Amino acid sequence: TPAAIHAQADSTLEWVKVEKIVLEGTRKTRPATILRELKIREGDSIPAPALSDVLERNRLLLLNLGIFTEATISVQEWTGKGTFIMKVKVTEAWFVYPVPILALSDRNFNVWWNEFDRSLKRLNYGLDWSQLNLTGRADVLKVKAQFGFTNRYELSYRSQGLNRRRTLGLEGSLAYSRAHELSYKTNRNKLDFLRVRESWQTEQLFAGLTFISRPKLFKSQTFTLEYRDNWVSDTIAKVLNPDYYLGGKNRQRHFSAVYSLTVDYRDFRPYPLKGWRGIVEVRKNGLLPSDDLQIFRAFAEWDQYFLLNKRLSLELVGKLRTSLPRKKPPQSNNQALGYGSNLVRGYDYYVVDGLDFALLRSSWHILLFDGNFNLGKAMPVKAYRKLPMRLYFAVNSDL
Repeated sequence: TPAAIHAQADSTLEWVKVEKIVLEGTRKTRPATILRELKIREGDSIPAPALSDVLERNRLLLLNLGIFTEATISVQEWTGKGTFIMKVKVTEAWFVYPVPILALSDRNFNVWWNEFDRSLKRLNYGLDWSQLNLTGRADVLKVKAQFGFTNRYELSYRSQGLNRRRTLGLEGSLAYSRAHELSYKTNRNKLDFLRVRESWQTEQLFAGLTFISRPKLFKSQTFTLEYRDNWVSDTIAKVLNPDYYLGGKNRQRHFSAVYSLTVDYRDFRPYPLKGWRGIVEVRKNGLLPSDDLQIFRAFAEWDQYFLLNKRLSLELVGKLRTSLPRKKPPQSNNQALGYGSNLVRGYDYYVVDGLDFALLRSSWHILLFDGNFNLGKAMPVKAYRKLPMRLYFAVNSDL
């Protein structure tokens, strides 16, 4: 236990040394995949008073892979004065996730509930299939088929194990979507829609290839090449809003290049309580002179997390974006606040268009419950018999 580790280490030594690392519980995951995520290597020396904290930090790093439901790191055996064998025990997750899709087509719940009269016709349904850890290298294969209000079909594969050191990766994706309804302009910070049940109002084709570099554990870089082919109906492009693609065009095709740098020191990425993350991204839409879109954009994000005590934490998220050239872009590429992950909480019904934006989010999280549910033999999948659960109350404010 951590207490026992401290008791032995603190009373005798200032430093302890990892003689050997032993892995347990892996059925499909390759040892190199686990060892790559650890900050500890065989032969490393660790300050004795910090041993428990170091082991806990590395345990969270393994859980951040997203392929284990449980992970423990402990001292298996003290082999000499200040040397020990470190045991890494994991429980692999269920790697096949055929998740049913039942989701709203609108930007958020409030818009659907109040502005579209809670219409069930606006629901999307289908299947989102994910195959995690496909080859034992924490790679992911995804297939999505969505029907209903908006049709969408996606295929993607991501691997971080192109070389032995697992510092290089690759991701490829292909997507096609179409819809009977489209927001064609903004009127007083609200979206105007056109819907024609008898015909498609928009179709979109996307293809992307991303090269991933992760030379250090907490730092990653990506370089992405994209191709987009977007189409809207003549009613939108020539009658309702000729500026949708500018000049009354009903089709927009272009290549893009995107570079992104992420430094991530958050403790537990699905729901972080401590640490920080920084993201910088530059994007050039339009690589060829013949491309229909020519925009350069720079984006930055900073996320900071403070654990004030065992039950109270604070989350701060800041975002900035700027664009060039300083002239009117197509309506479809002028989205700023209120879209996607840039929703301003409390202003759910409104959007803001523009070349630039700044957003500051703050969230106070109060822990109400922290425990585990043991489902025992009632759960046929062994990996999910123990379900950790935390319940938080959140107070949010956005600027």
